[in-house]
Amino acid sequence: MGKNKKSMVVAGVVGSLLVLFFLTSCVSTSGTAMKTHQKGMSSITEEEYFTTKKPVDRAYIGCTWSKQFGPLEDPVAEEIEVKKEKSLSGIQQDFAYNLGVGLGGQTIAGPAAEIGASGGSVEKAKLSGLEIITPVSIADIAFEPGLPYITEALRLANFRIADEKSNKAGLNVGAGTAIGSVTATAGAGTQARRGTEGEGLVVAYKLHMIDSETYAKSESGNRTLELDKTVEFSKEGLFAKASLQLIEPGSGKSLPRNVIWSCPRAHAKSRDTVAAWVVELKSTDPRRKKTTIAFPAWPAIEDCQNYSGVIFSRIDPRTDKIIRQKISITLIDAEVSDAMKPKAWNTRIALVDESFNIKLVSPKDLE
Repeated sequence: MGKNKKSMVVAGVVGSLLVLFFLTSCVSTSGTAMKTHQKGMSSITEEEYFTTKKPVDRAYIGCTWSKQFGPLEDPVAEEIEVKKEKSLSGIQQDFAYNLGVGLGGQTIAGPAAEIGASGGSVEKAKLSGLEIITPVSIADIAFEPGLPYITEALRLANFRIADEKSNKAGLNVGAGTAIGSVTATAGAGTQARRGTEGEGLVVAYKLHMIDSETYAKSESGNRTLELDKTVEFSKEGLFAKASLQLIEPGSGKSLPRNVIWSCPRAHAKSRDTVAAWVVELKSTDPRRKKTTIAFPAWPAIEDCQNYSGVIFSRIDPRTDKIIRQKISITLIDAEVSDAMKPKAWNTRIALVDESFNIKLVSPKDLE
């Protein structure tokens, strides 16, 4: 055999071995190389998530985050629509498992199959349902400069956490319970149980905040809002009009279904409200719906005479910026007569346009 032929044969064998090695290392998902890669990536992934001080069944999407207290709820904030997606990432599954295992256990496939933290490993007890909970539109989150907000939650589905009096937490599904049918319960509290139970277990949160270098704002300034007269914000393409509206059950006189009340107390007492000051906001953009904000006129509620909130938000796909519009309305003097007619009306309205990018907040950023 000539030297050229021998060289070709050797090169072919070496090439085949290299290709085989390459394919084996790429296709294998359970080999040492993949495990090493996942462990290395897991340490990076952990830096993106904040672990809960006490895992619960709530995602708290859109809430601000406190370094000391964790999620902080705003009772005035509107509810944010969220979506749930199942995670297929082995890195996220291992990360969530390692957090959940510290609570005392991990259920595996099957309604009665349970395994203790000391009785198995990640290989034995892979998660059957790790969910990623995020807002349908991240632009719905009421970002404010300088504050971190929860934008994602990792949730272990098909689990139930029970906080016993002995302070030993456990994850379990009852022997007769089908996976996925666990329901949230709350006990009254006895000597044996404190009654903290819920469906699912949120073990970690991801946070974002406004990138201050990209934040831009323009304000219209306070303008007088006269009764039954239209105020035009020509630059922003918005029209505002205020009126007094009587509410008579059964007479066909009522407020729109999607009305936004000026405060939670006004919303809670809306059924007892006989008359309301109504501010209608209409945009020249046909894609935007009319917004109606209501203030209780009679009976009046003193601490419900102000409203400030986001009336429109979207994401610009070209810049990834969140574009939003905020309105501020202040009733300085508003009163109705015994005949339910306007007696006094002195109101100011202001419009604010904002745009900004958001950035990921890591645990190191808040140390």
